[in-house]
Amino acid sequence: MDLDPQAIIAQLNASPVDRVAALRRLKNDVIGDIQKKTLWVQHGLIPHIVKLLLSNDSGNNANGKEARQPFLALDTPAVDETARLQALQLLASFANAGPAFLLPLFAASVLPAVLGESCLQNDHPEIVLAALRVIKHLAVAAASASAHSPISPKSLADIIFSDSYLKSLRQILLPRTSDRENEASITIVAYLIRTLCYEERHQTTLVDSGILDALATRIAAFAMAEGYVLPNAEVRARIEGLGEYIPETPISSGSLDELLGAIAAIITDSPFRVCKLIYSPSIIAVFPNINTDDGQYPDTPPEFIILPGLRPMKPKGPRRMDSVMDLLLPTTPSFPRVLGNGGGFSPPSAQSSREAPNTNGRPSSKLQTSLVSWTPPEENTAHNVDHLGDVESPLVPWLIHLVRTRTGSEALMAASVLTSLFKTGFVYKSREASIGLLVVPVLLELLEDADANIKESGNGWISRDARTKLDVIEETPAVLARLITDSESMQKAAFDCGAVKTICKLLKSSYDTPLSTAESRPWSPNGDHIGIPGSIASECQLGDEGQHPQLIHHRRMRETSLRALGALATFNEDFRKAIVDQQVVTCIIDALNPFAGSSKHTKDQDVLHHSGSRSKTSSLEQNPVSVIVAACYAIRMLSRSVNTLRTALVDQNASEPLFRLLRHPDVEVQIAATACICNLVPDFSPMRDVSIVQIVQSIILTTMFKPLVDTGVIKVLCEHAHSMNSALRLNALWALKNLVDSASIDHKKRCVEELESGWLVRLICDDTEDEALFSAKTRSERPSASATPDVMDEDIDMGFVHEQNRPWLASSLYKATSTTLKSDIRILQLAESQLETLKELEQDPVRKARHDDLAIQEQGLDFIRNLIGGAHSSSSSDSANDTMEMIDYLLIALGQDRLFAILTSKLKPKVLHPFSRRGTSGHETRVLPPQAKIIEAVIFILVHIAASIPRHRQLVIAQTDLLKQLAKLSSSQDREVRVALCHLINNLTWQDDMSDASACSQRATELKNLGFLKKLEALSQSDDELDVRERAKSALWQMKQGY
Repeated sequence: MDLDPQAIIAQLNASPVDRVAALRRLKNDVIGDIQKKTLWVQHGLIPHIVKLLLSNDSGNNANGKEARQPFLALDTPAVDETARLQALQLLASFANAGPAFLLPLFAASVLPAVLGESCLQNDHPEIVLAALRVIKHLAVAAASASAHSPISPKSLADIIFSDSYLKSLRQILLPRTSDRENEASITIVAYLIRTLCYEERHQTTLVDSGILDALATRIAAFAMAEGYVLPNAEVRARIEGLGEYIPETPISSGSLDELLGAIAAIITDSPFRVCKLIYSPSIIAVFPNINTDDGQYPDTPPEFIILPGLRPMKPKGPRRMDSVMDLLLPTTPSFPRVLGNGGGFSPPSAQSSREAPNTNGRPSSKLQTSLVSWTPPEENTAHNVDHLGDVESPLVPWLIHLVRTRTGSEALMAASVLTSLFKTGFVYKSREASIGLLVVPVLLELLEDADANIKESGNGWISRDARTKLDVIEETPAVLARLITDSESMQKAAFDCGAVKTICKLLKSSYDTPLSTAESRPWSPNGDHIGIPGSIASECQLGDEGQHPQLIHHRRMRETSLRALGALATFNEDFRKAIVDQQVVTCIIDALNPFAGSSKHTKDQDVLHHSGSRSKTSSLEQNPVSVIVAACYAIRMLSRSVNTLRTALVDQNASEPLFRLLRHPDVEVQIAATACICNLVPDFSPMRDVSIVQIVQSIILTTMFKPLVDTGVIKVLCEHAHSMNSALRLNALWALKNLVDSASIDHKKRCVEELESGWLVRLICDDTEDEALFSAKTRSERPSASATPDVMDEDIDMGFVHEQNRPWLASSLYKATSTTLKSDIRILQLAESQLETLKELEQDPVRKARHDDLAIQEQGLDFIRNLIGGAHSSSSSDSANDTMEMIDYLLIALGQDRLFAILTSKLKPKVLHPFSRRGTSGHETRVLPPQAKIIEAVIFILVHIAASIPRHRQLVIAQTDLLKQLAKLSSSQDREVRVALCHLINNLTWQDDMSDASACSQRATELKNLGFLKKLEALSQSDDELDVRERAKSALWQMKQGY
């Protein structure tokens, strides 16, 4: 070391001029030399540099009105600012040296110092930019940190996205003087959001702080700069008071991909956050929908702006102002929607939304594995929102145009934002086919081009261009998976473009590509200073070297490829067969294991060992949680097949690693594995030939079911059904429901014993999540709760809560960025009202808790239904005897009277318990009607009981209160409820033999007295559904035979 450490540190504590001189000498000494950086860390330099950032901020301007002081002036304040700039640049160099330097930097509290007002709110753009570069380098290093490192992207996001620093980030994004430093600062802020924001709490915070609006303003500015402004849009915006929200054009469009990526990271697939984007004042001003006075919007004056909304319907007739942006797109043929949601909230079909990965266009640790599968009609948000509008925002065709005209990361991020709009229902349904033709091929072309280019460039893992291409390879499959999930037409478009072959090749390469030579830490005569814990201060020693960048790329590519394969295998059997034919099942199974194949793992370890890497992490080659969850998702989709594909899974012994994952320490893995078990244990087949079905069932029972049962899957699933995690509890019940459907009576009884009859009653009877939420709220408001002890035992609900008790609702959904109050602007008043409604529907914890409770209750009731029904209940006399025995067993285990009382309660409207309004007396009650899915489950339990022996039919007919409630449901709007009711009447009036004639006549007479005869006559004559009419006729005929 040429410089004297003691002399340099003394200079840093001397006069401002000496500090600047010392910092410049340090910069010249360490930049580009990692060995010298290591030595300076060991000499304790970093805390002294940080101290300079915490000195009095004489150059900071609190009110923004004082003139900026020049850096080259000789007065003390300017010298202090120069020292601050030099210190930040020096810290950025240390942060850029890799994950090993995270430990000393964080131990010296670099991040709070850099995030402080003296740096991020400094008057000098150069200082702001230098501070942001330090943060960016820390984020890059954290992404490569070892798995057990306390410094991770998640912990970094918790600090950066805290309320203390969001104000500074938002100010950087707001429109200011356009210069290179400001534009570069905006790009870095967008990069930080894009790479660190992947948790909902961070996304919500960024929306509430106004950062999403600020990002939307930047996007609108790019649109104006490129000339993508609708005719007269600016004039119309100024007339309606939006003139101040028309942004200034940026000096360049170089950060478009980062801005779009930041927006995509925030909004993901949240309808509220997507709506917040398209209702942003700048987006409304630049991309307006104009009322053309065609009579469709009588509440809006002609030529005034109207709001786009959920589930827009494309207008017929001549081209309107809101579709002028479509002129940018090529004409595509129109096809009817084949299948899938394609927009809006999760449908009730478990075949679609339940299996959909919830990703945001980049690697994530979570996939949707439960709870979203069950959406009660009245809980479906789209139905609860008042008419938001039926037009589509011009932002949609503009994004499609960007996908087709931009390249690389810009096109990918535009597709990610477009996917969020499509998945949440803000895109015309008729666009599904055109998006499949215009966007899906572009995504696959991006993937193939980036992969080809990176192979040509060799192992250049350091260059910026190579890193951009790697990002495209990692993120494109995730965006594609989000886009095509639940859309059969888009899946076909992807398949026709060779998606299966392309994605499978990527998955294989994540295992087969050899690692490049790892960079080793330079030798130091003092070692790494990692010896006796506590012997040396943390700020004076290096930490873990982190993970090999190529291994990180392999994992991310593996995860997103698995997601894409799972999305492709959602519906079509041919697509699943094509995936199996690519011989990637072994790769998918390997992704379930902590290590990606023992041989490959050993090979990678040898490469690192011989290359001189001395990283101290022992888990470099481990599959992270996100990869394992994605592999579970892919297997769950492939296991929907009952022919070749299940054979492929059996050959690879998929059940063994899945069973181990049920005991994984991470609950997200347990949830994913349990959801996967749901598809491996049921005994079903779409074929109608009984003999073939029996052969297939026999094979499945011996190859999948029996090994799982023998390994103790029943015990594990029953334990998970007791979990405090509602998602795990739901999936465990779902798997048990499927398992008992084909199980022997001994296994069924064992399930009930392991689950415990008392707990099963709680699952189908109690509102566990709702009660837990209510209890927590009650404890926090103990004084007010004591006044109402008489209602504490009633059914719980918090659906009607006073505004002061709604922490999820902000006082204003817009952050003021202008002198004009937004409440004075008509269009923003409408937007804020609609946003508040959406936010409450989406974020209300009570709605979420009740949604979870109802989903679990439905699966619990279906579990009982399968216990007493089963796949073989009518195939032989032995099965009939087993059914009778199982019904009697359940009536004893659960209690006959208690079971029928629970079933009756599920058919009655529920009186909800709201909190009292502050400042008011008394309580306002609400009544929740019985849920269609719950009603259907209850009726089919009764159907199975009535399908047994006459004694059980007599038992059902004796439940007068229950039958009275059923009679009221004959006019249910749900078709399945009416069909189930006809099945029940049919079974109750069935006569086994002549000895049952008298009892059958009695049952028919009782049903007639309860009004079922007239109701069946009405259904058989006037029901809109043919199936209901035919079922009702059959039940009516049989009922009349009985009396």
